[in-house]
Amino acid sequence: MYLFDLMFDENYLGKRQINDVLLIGGGAFHYPKYFLAHHQGNIDVVEINKVLYDISNKYFYLEETINKFNKNKNRFHCYFENGRDYINRNKKKYDAILSDVFIGENLVLELHSLEAIKRIKESLNPQGIYITNIIGSLSGKYSQNIKNVVKTLKQCFKYTYVFKAQEKNEHQKRQNLIVVAVDQEVHFNIVSYHNINQKRYHQGMINHVDDLDLSNARVLFDENIK
Repeated sequence: MYLFDLMFDENYLGKRQINDVLLIGGGAFHYPKYFLAHHQGNIDVVEINKVLYDISNKYFYLEETINKFNKNKNRFHCYFENGRDYINRNKKKYDAILSDVFIGENLVLELHSLEAIKRIKESLNPQGIYITNIIGSLSGKYSQNIKNVVKTLKQCFKYTYVFKAQEKNEHQKRQNLIVVAVDQEVHFNIVSYHNINQKRYHQGMINHVDDLDLSNARVLFDENIK
């Protein structure tokens, strides 16, 4: 389970009726399996690398989970294509969109430009939520991506929230940074990993960041990142 998946699941999904979720970046397909097993809604996954899907089927019980919890064949769909291409052509409305896409540890900027964020918001229902996972730091040499992404999101959404994976106040350390964008204020709880028996983690691992300095941030545009 990924950090942002858990935060979304415990803080948002449990409080609202979620019928349709989009995950951009399937990876090992941990969250789609969890979602199918624990919720009644539908989940679409966009994964550019079909090999990851095949590996998940062969070694991580994806096919077994789908067969068990998707008996009507309508709760889970996987699209093997570029995430931006999918967003650009999508006509469906989602209650939540989650993005976990990287090239190595580098952010896929084409999914975080203002043009992309506008399309993502158009793909959300009015009370929908967008969550993206970024690897970087809150200050120092690795902080520009998170600052630019947050500033770009603020052009489209009323509320943005940033959470860091490291419990200690280590703003210059590279880590998972979770950004939440929504038009309705959300009151997040601290995630308790004991709730799902993830004993290698501890309560409070995700911490809200309220002092991100955006003074040198810029809005990302397609023309600047291609």
